[in-house]
Amino acid sequence: MKSPFKKSKPTTDTAATPEESGKKKIKLGKPNLSKPKGSGGLGKPKTKAKGKKAGSKPKKPAFDSKKFMAEVNSLNGQNYGSAPLPVKIFILAMMLAIILVLAWLLLISKKLDEIKQAESQQVSLLESYKEKESKARHLQAYEAQVAQMETDFADLLAQLPTDTRVPELVDGINMVGSGSGVRFQDISVQPEVEQEFFIEQPIQIIGLGDYHQFGSFVSGIAALPRIITMHDFEIKNPQPSLDRMPELQLVLQTKTYRAKGDVDLNASAEEVKSTEGEGK
Repeated sequence: MKSPFKKSKPTTDTAATPEESGKKKIKLGKPNLSKPKGSGGLGKPKTKAKGKKAGSKPKKPAFDSKKFMAEVNSLNGQNYGSAPLPVKIFILAMMLAIILVLAWLLLISKKLDEIKQAESQQVSLLESYKEKESKARHLQAYEAQVAQMETDFADLLAQLPTDTRVPELVDGINMVGSGSGVRFQDISVQPEVEQEFFIEQPIQIIGLGDYHQFGSFVSGIAALPRIITMHDFEIKNPQPSLDRMPELQLVLQTKTYRAKGDVDLNASAEEVKSTEGEGK
């Protein structure tokens, strides 16, 4: 069944007012966002933005060690001039390092050793200088000491007999032993020993007694007019016993001296002086 109302089609007004036609044109047209030339505003022209991007610096390529070593290994005497600048700098640096190492080994190290030796020598020379300077400050005292030693040495040489006169010396030892109560078992005259300025005559004495008698005997030996020196000695009990007082045995090594023939006392004193000077 058909509707009594008919659908009416939209009709378009062909005749439109000038205001309506203007509105339609505005709706249908695309907006023009570009600014006219010479107009002021906050926006920047497109040409300037493009120029900024074109002027930016390109990124540096990363260092390739494998490529660098390949270039170094490929060098020879013919293509060195065409090598890249980093390779040339590397080669020059290696040559400079080799030169410095050779200079150190051949020149600088030797000089350093010489400097160390000179420093050690300087220390020894300074010590020698201090010692000599101290001697120079005390020179007068040393000279007085040497003069006194010369006088003492000359006096001692003058006291030495030209011969040993052993029999007289043995008689003197016997007299001292009898006065002190020492009983002698042996008085042995041993071979002479020649020294630089005199001759030694060793004499070994063996006697019996006690401590007091030995003390008196040693004092008497020292009082003899002859020069006698006492050296090694030994005191022991040869027959230990509890029934009576022990009798001790003394073994004493003594030495007497005589001059070596006609000794020049002045020459001997000069020799002693030179010996003392070398010792200092």
